[in-house]
Amino acid sequence: MFSTTTKEFAAATKDSAADDVRSAANKAKRDVNNGADRAESNVIDAASHAGQRVRDFIDNTSDKIHNASDKVKNEVNDNPMQSTLIALGAGFVLGMLFRR
Repeated sequence: MFSTTTKEFAAATKDSAADDVRSAANKAKRDVNNGADRAESNVIDAASHAGQRVRDFIDNTSDKIHNASDKVKNEVNDNPMQSTLIALGAGFVLGMLFRR
């Protein structure tokens, strides 16, 4: 029905198309892998940056708490009577509020 030349041309065309499809599939696979690698790197960088920001926040907050604690200790040591009266007054007010 078809000539030998036509059959050979059809076979060569089929083989060429199969090679083109394999090549395109391999390129797509490489592109996906490269994209995944970039995404992974971006996520790692973002997580590292967020972790550093959290550590900085914790360090900063810890320093502020330590400074506030030192100020309270110094104030109590410098004015023990005033501090005692303030604590008693605050306790009385809180006691009244919680009774209700």
